[in-house]
Amino acid sequence: MGEDKRFVVQAAIFSSNGSVASASSHRSIQSEFRGQQRRSFRQSVHSQTLDIKNVWLLFTRRQMLHKFLGATLVIYLILRVDDITSLFWDDAADTRRTASTASKQQFTLPYTSLSSFLDMSWASWGKDSTQFETLLPPSEIDFSIDKRLPWTSDEDSDYCNDVLLFMPYLLAISGNGQGSQLNSYIMASLVATYLDKALVILEPPRDQNRFHQGSQFGCPADPYKEYGTTTRFPDGLQRLIQHPHYLSRGCRVPCQGSMTYKDWEMARQEQWQYLKIGAINSEECKEANRHIKVLPMGGHDLREIFHKSLKGQILDRFSDRYDPQHAHSWAMRLGAKHHEAEIFTTLTIDSEIWDFVSALMSRSGLLRFQPWIARDVAKYIRSSNLPTDVSYDAIHVRRGDKLIREATKEVNNYWLERGYIKPFPTNYIPFSHYIEQGWGGRQGNYCKRIKTHGTVNNRLDARLVYVATDDPSTVRNEIEMLPKAKGGNTIADNCHRLRFIFSPAAQEDETVYHLNSKGFHDDCKERYIRNIQAIADLMILTKSEKLIADFNSNW
Repeated sequence: MGEDKRFVVQAAIFSSNGSVASASSHRSIQSEFRGQQRRSFRQSVHSQTLDIKNVWLLFTRRQMLHKFLGATLVIYLILRVDDITSLFWDDAADTRRTASTASKQQFTLPYTSLSSFLDMSWASWGKDSTQFETLLPPSEIDFSIDKRLPWTSDEDSDYCNDVLLFMPYLLAISGNGQGSQLNSYIMASLVATYLDKALVILEPPRDQNRFHQGSQFGCPADPYKEYGTTTRFPDGLQRLIQHPHYLSRGCRVPCQGSMTYKDWEMARQEQWQYLKIGAINSEECKEANRHIKVLPMGGHDLREIFHKSLKGQILDRFSDRYDPQHAHSWAMRLGAKHHEAEIFTTLTIDSEIWDFVSALMSRSGLLRFQPWIARDVAKYIRSSNLPTDVSYDAIHVRRGDKLIREATKEVNNYWLERGYIKPFPTNYIPFSHYIEQGWGGRQGNYCKRIKTHGTVNNRLDARLVYVATDDPSTVRNEIEMLPKAKGGNTIADNCHRLRFIFSPAAQEDETVYHLNSKGFHDDCKERYIRNIQAIADLMILTKSEKLIADFNSNW
């Protein structure tokens, strides 16, 4: 690919450039983590402005020695590309790069002991279901945040007098998948903590909800009492995730006696004129003897206010308007400890600020799936051919309806750069291209060394590669055409042996899809099954050792 292609990796909802640097200057902070064995990776990305369209949300557990916290932290990543781009993870190689530049690099790949889907350090003492509630190893989550923050469980406390009322239904009915909806929730968390507001989720009543049984994520089939409720499962977004107390502060939806969902929707629409100029105009309502300031916002509203106003405020560290105390308090609300918040107030480089915020949000374990989601995801994953106790890599291939419009440019560029003219051999980028990015010629030094010295290395055994795709039949046919070793494993670069694994839903060569915009009246249980398949795929990809993907997807 040409050098002018753009590759965007963004931390949380904001732009981020980053690279791993020595943490030796923060040894005092490192000391509390000194007993942990950690690896690091180098990140090198370009900063761009995020468009919420065509965004795929990834939570990766790739272990990062953060240059400020001195700890292994998991960074939340929002990834978007305007051309097909390979995101290449490999801890051992300490490398991340794009498809457009990777082919020009040669390096030696020193394979080491790798981690598996399950967090083995957690498995020895933690609850098994927690392994499937998060998109990162549970042993890396700080579960003590609620104990450090001052919020009480009293809904009438002063902490509930200033509320960001998040309305996720607005994004759900526009046809966005789990990734985009989780993306919006992370943005809401970022904005609420920055503005020092309680984050409260508001869903429409059942008679105003277009989704059967009140949620875009479908209906679990289990008895309600199994999960501590005797009435019904939560509606909307909270049927998928657990909303943490450190964000909600234990507050309920304000002014329920005087404000309906339609009233709040009207208030949200009226404030759009302010959002367009970067202003915030909270609604005020009265409840008992309290006056409550409420900021009702949907996903698009959050993006608008972030780019028009908050992003500049967050990065402004040189003007007279910068308040170190506010920065310190914000970091604490994101889960920082006091000495970490002190460091955060001293940062002045944009990428360092975003990296720090991303790391804090990640360590907080912001996204945690509901127990019924975790149980059914675990059952689905264990029904696959993917072992959960060994290391594996992953490839994501998005075709389907994206080939009609969004992916056309990427496909055209791929074939034109290889000397083809229309009509092209295929209307998609071949699966072999994905393999080249992870196991192709750029690893020639390693393969040459193995061949020259005749060394037997465990990595020469078949490497498990999980394939998440909406076109399993075609991808399988492409794999069959590739060179094979004894036993049927695929040979890459005449060196690597790969064994591909597909999801259980793809075993029958069916078209695999997740949520869709036309599913308002779909069978609720069927929609739930698709939801579980999507979350399982997302979890498998984020816990892989190496991920090769194109992010032309709303997931």
